[in-house]
Amino acid sequence: MTLTAANDESIQAVIVRTSLFFLGIMVVFGALVSIRFSLSTLAGGLIVLLNHCWLRSILERVLAAGGENAARYAIIRYVLRLSLIALAVIILFRLNVDIAGLFAGLSILVISTVSVSIYQLLFQKGDAQ
Repeated sequence: MTLTAANDESIQAVIVRTSLFFLGIMVVFGALVSIRFSLSTLAGGLIVLLNHCWLRSILERVLAAGGENAARYAIIRYVLRLSLIALAVIILFRLNVDIAGLFAGLSILVISTVSVSIYQLLFQKGDAQ
């Protein structure tokens, strides 16, 4: 078996794919509890995945740009991103979202990151030369 070094791009892609996989499983099995729970899980998962991808894109632009304008750009985007997430959560609460389902969906990224990390530790030991 040949080990290959993982770069940031491939790890991020694996984490997003794993998150989508776990989100799909949780949505399907959440439907056994209730459709409301399942849809709440889907909403939470989509919020956290969109936030993750948007944050990564902002950080890549800031690091590439550098300088004084980069800090202003990052702060404006940070406030905008958090405001939109807060607005989405408020709208979901107004729509009577299932809080447990929302929290389950919001935890998708943590679950997939831990899973990918454990997999890396167990099955891809060592560094490729």
